[in-house]
Amino acid sequence: MRFYLLLALVLFLQSSVLVGIFGSYLFVPDLLLSLLFLSNVRGPTNYARGFIGGFLLDVLLDTLGWHASGKLLALFVLSFIKRKFFIETLTSLMVVYLIVAFLEHSYRLLLFRSKFYYPLEPIPLLIGFLVELAVVYYFGKKLLKK
Repeated sequence: MRFYLLLALVLFLQSSVLVGIFGSYLFVPDLLLSLLFLSNVRGPTNYARGFIGGFLLDVLLDTLGWHASGKLLALFVLSFIKRKFFIETLTSLMVVYLIVAFLEHSYRLLLFRSKFYYPLEPIPLLIGFLVELAVVYYFGKKLLKK
């Protein structure tokens, strides 16, 4: 139940508050991906949570399934990496998140730019990505201490 309350808060922030700050939902930090990554990095991968979170974000942003498919892709890549490598240190956690987030962001960016022409602005994209990394770093330290 705690996960779904946190999911509702993240969806509200990502779909309304952060879009106003960053100007476009293409550049908004993907806090949903951070939440799904941190909740699935230990134990079995829960694809249902990824689909529900991505689908609700798609409904809120009217993005035609881009987030749901991107989150499922990210969880698939995470489960593959978890089978091959141990994620026991903060460095390995950050490297795995960089790989997963880069693939998911690239996937969503390609889908978005194939449908709409939107100028690619690297500075807001980098700022959003750094905010994501800071969130994963902060909460990842707490997760690995447990």
